[in-house]
Amino acid sequence: MVVDLVSVALFGGLVPGFLLGLFAFRVKSRWCPHCGGPTMSSPPPAGRQP
Repeated sequence: MVVDLVSVALFGGLVPGFLLGLFAFRVKSRWCPHCGGPTMSSPPPAGRQP
């Protein structure tokens, strides 16, 4: 009984924490650490030539 409760609490905290960490890394990697600009260039809007 206690082992089940501890395992549920442990995995219940680890899984959301892992997913939040993964999301935070993906969001952080979108921006250049030096200039703050986006790391991926976006395509120009439709109808406009670069």
